[in-house]
Amino acid sequence: MRQTTEQPTAATRSSQPAAGRPDLLLVNARVLTLERGKPAAEAVAVTGDTIAAVGRRDQVSLLAAPGARTIDCQGMTLLPGLIDAHCHLLATAASMRGVDCSPDAVSSIHDVQMALRRRVETTPEDRWIRGFGYDDVSLAEGRHPTRWDLDQAAPNHPVRLDHRSGHATVMNSLGLSMAGIGQDTPDPPQGLIDREPQTGEPTGLLLELAGWLRERLGHSGDEAGFQEGLYRLDRMLLSYGITSVQDAGPDNGLDRWRTLVSIQASGQLSCRVTMMAGASKLQELVSEGLTWHSGDGRLRLGHAKLMLTLTTGALHPNMEDLRDQVDQAHGMGFPVAIHAVEREAVEAAASVVSAGDRIEHCAECPAELVAQVRSTGATVVTQPGFLYWNGGRYIQRVDPELQPHLYPVGALHRAGVPLAFGSDSPVADPNPWPAIYGAVTRTTRDGTKFPPIAGMSATSQEVPVTAALRMQTIGGAHADGSEDRKGTISRGKLADLVLVDADPTEVEPDRLKDIRAVMTIVGGQVVWSSGV
Repeated sequence: MRQTTEQPTAATRSSQPAAGRPDLLLVNARVLTLERGKPAAEAVAVTGDTIAAVGRRDQVSLLAAPGARTIDCQGMTLLPGLIDAHCHLLATAASMRGVDCSPDAVSSIHDVQMALRRRVETTPEDRWIRGFGYDDVSLAEGRHPTRWDLDQAAPNHPVRLDHRSGHATVMNSLGLSMAGIGQDTPDPPQGLIDREPQTGEPTGLLLELAGWLRERLGHSGDEAGFQEGLYRLDRMLLSYGITSVQDAGPDNGLDRWRTLVSIQASGQLSCRVTMMAGASKLQELVSEGLTWHSGDGRLRLGHAKLMLTLTTGALHPNMEDLRDQVDQAHGMGFPVAIHAVEREAVEAAASVVSAGDRIEHCAECPAELVAQVRSTGATVVTQPGFLYWNGGRYIQRVDPELQPHLYPVGALHRAGVPLAFGSDSPVADPNPWPAIYGAVTRTTRDGTKFPPIAGMSATSQEVPVTAALRMQTIGGAHADGSEDRKGTISRGKLADLVLVDADPTEVEPDRLKDIRAVMTIVGGQVVWSSGV
């Protein structure tokens, strides 16, 4: 990428910078500001970590300080930094060092065992072996592995294998023992310990117990591996053009906050982080003087996260307890973000949230629920990337009448519901471009299109490209209350930017999923470049 230095002269009044004189200019770009009323420009001036001016090259160049760095963008497209509004940050870092058990890597329990055996060969016996991404219905046996399957592969190591959904875990016998799980261990209120019908012995399968396991086991990994995972995570997010993430862990508390404070202080992550607070952890956070939006531009505290599930066959928590939890969070000054996947959970969430709150996922939302969700004023943070990555499985296994209403971005958008996109990583790859492609085309990875809403056009659940881009940028900023500082390329906002190799508003829809970042800038600093 060509770089030059230009000497400034007097600035025009219309392009006066926010403060000081710019020390960075990005010129010769197709600037998609995503700002309503001024959608495009060709140059951006940056002072420190803040955008100072946006406009024509001749205007913004006049503002630059002596010796300002100038980056020639060579006609490529400059966007606001992309925001992942729902992910699991440290779990993603851990998965990058774990055993890949995803459908792309294994097709049977035998394959899982072979992958674990390979890791056993290089792992001391006192260290945990972690596997990630298995999918029971994609395995040849059509079932979850059991503790005894894992024992055959690794009898002398504690083993934990996490389902691709994030809502199930299988442990071997040693792992169960270390977690204190035996025949007489009662089911925790929030989940299930699967058991053999005849004996009552745990099979190793645990449902909705990730937080419970964390409290019992702490950090089940080696520090060197975790640090390597963090480094790889940072590089991956930046290579995707992601400059901000929102960690949606339902068990995030003071310990996780302190871990993230340490990580951000050390500079191990370049992207900005918003950490949601587990609803059950609010008191410990507040007791330390932390409130909603505590922190700074690198790390801040976000919404209170509540899990609303049907794992046990009924809503958990029940409606009375759900209302109590929401009222308690609101009373402590925290808006809420409610995990709601199934239509029953979405309907329940929509009965308790209000403006400023969030519904996470909203995966099953038939037409009759859309108006109810809209009436709340809450933001929906959803995952159209699942349509791309998991769409083939949905089309095979989900009721055909429900398929048009899975991740219904189009219907919610037309109804005026505020929307933001998240990846739910490590459940899915955090690459935002397949997600944008999924929202725009409703097409799976194998090229199959989801059916439209009955009686409506074939595009009834699709959204325009510019709308999808806003959901991946300003929508994410709105979701965590930071739209005054992020999400568009506007004077006075943080200089979080990504240069990409194609203009998403100009390319054919099939090309959207293949767009690549060329350069990522956080706070006016180039933190990643493809080397162009």
